[in-house]
Amino acid sequence: MPTPLLKITDLHTSFFTDAGEVKAVRGVSFSLEKGQTLGLVGESGCGKSVTALSLMRLVSFPGRIVRGEVFYKEKDLLKLSEDEMRKIRGAEIAMVFQEPMTSLNPVLTIGNQISEAITLHQSLHKNEVMEKTIDALRLVGIPSPEKRIKDYPHQMSGGMRQRAMIAMALSCNPSILIADEPTTALDVTIQAQILELIQGLQKQLDMAMILITHDLGVVAETVDDVAVMYAGKIVEYTDTKTLFAEPMHPYTIGLLNSLPTMESVGETLVVSPLEGTSPSPTKQGEMGGRGLLKTIPGTVPGLLNLPAGCTFYDRCPKADFGCTEHEPELVEIKKGHLVACYKA
Repeated sequence: MPTPLLKITDLHTSFFTDAGEVKAVRGVSFSLEKGQTLGLVGESGCGKSVTALSLMRLVSFPGRIVRGEVFYKEKDLLKLSEDEMRKIRGAEIAMVFQEPMTSLNPVLTIGNQISEAITLHQSLHKNEVMEKTIDALRLVGIPSPEKRIKDYPHQMSGGMRQRAMIAMALSCNPSILIADEPTTALDVTIQAQILELIQGLQKQLDMAMILITHDLGVVAETVDDVAVMYAGKIVEYTDTKTLFAEPMHPYTIGLLNSLPTMESVGETLVVSPLEGTSPSPTKQGEMGGRGLLKTIPGTVPGLLNLPAGCTFYDRCPKADFGCTEHEPELVEIKKGHLVACYKA
């Protein structure tokens, strides 16, 4: 088998606070092939973004990567010097951050911020840098890029700022793009445009991509494989088709059961895509014209003092006393389908 473009093994990242060690990422492992798209899915606070920041080595104080390996093209990024890492970060592995208004510098023009990345990683003349900056904005569909390079972030709409962030990330033709909730705070029309843009550019540039999201609708349309995270660990890992057709971890089942689906006008549907049956319609007028979506009871446990055994125990409908003794390991239940659950 060919060597993966990116391989993460047993990654642990913690935040050392006055109250104690917050274990944000606990033993995460996965690999990424050239041109592949991997989705990291889960509720807020489950470790998705910290995993991405860890492989970019951008975890800020008091956070620290405790142990693990992050091999990119057979180099362990965690063992590189900061100067060596800086040459890879942005040039070969780029990241689109969650909220462009807080990620972009408000006192610098869009053109200055994109050209800074190009200047840092490529030996080009000033005029060539400006041409490449304009080309990057044109690539992501920003009209009149020759004029928009002079705009400040506040002069752009949310969708345009996100496009500018993507242009910055792709300006040096990276091998891997990490997109952290790239459609947050955008309306659904702009969300669709941004996702379509990213997918098109990925194919055009032959990039691998890690897409971080909590939107399973986005996952269904855009990724090849899915890693479902809970309380800092991957609890289920498989290809997208298998995940939706045959989810095995109770947490994944709960996430999928919470998806609403409208199949006919005048009816509100309570979806249950995991039982192999069609959703049952609830006519308007019953329950105020609204169906009741299934929810997962409880909340994600605090990462400062994790419970013994399975961290999903308190919220799991299948749990019994045996689940509290030891935390389940991620094991292959079927070919290519890994699950961390005693009841799978």
